[in-house]
Amino acid sequence: MDTPRRLRLTEQAEEDLIEIWTFVAEQRGTAAASAFVRKIQSRFEPLLVHPELGPRRDDLAPGLRVHFHQKYALYYRHTDGEVVIVRVLHGSRDARALLGEGDTSP
Repeated sequence: MDTPRRLRLTEQAEEDLIEIWTFVAEQRGTAAASAFVRKIQSRFEPLLVHPELGPRRDDLAPGLRVHFHQKYALYYRHTDGEVVIVRVLHGSRDARALLGEGDTSP
């Protein structure tokens, strides 16, 4: 049996979730924003069990993978003991530019 993995979000990924919450709250209210962010966060759990679920995106950064929730891309890396959510970006955003802005290492 696999060793359980730990989940960690980078500071930038946490900021991404706050920005998403703020945007949705302005459009549809705080309850909808909280529900939507919880749905995004629920997509983290499968990555702990199956970290190779998302396709590799070595073209963006070595070892990076992506998993989707609706129009949002969850960029992450994994090691034997940890899954690190690097960024949570809307599909319309320039991932190549944004992933180059911060530290994407685990």
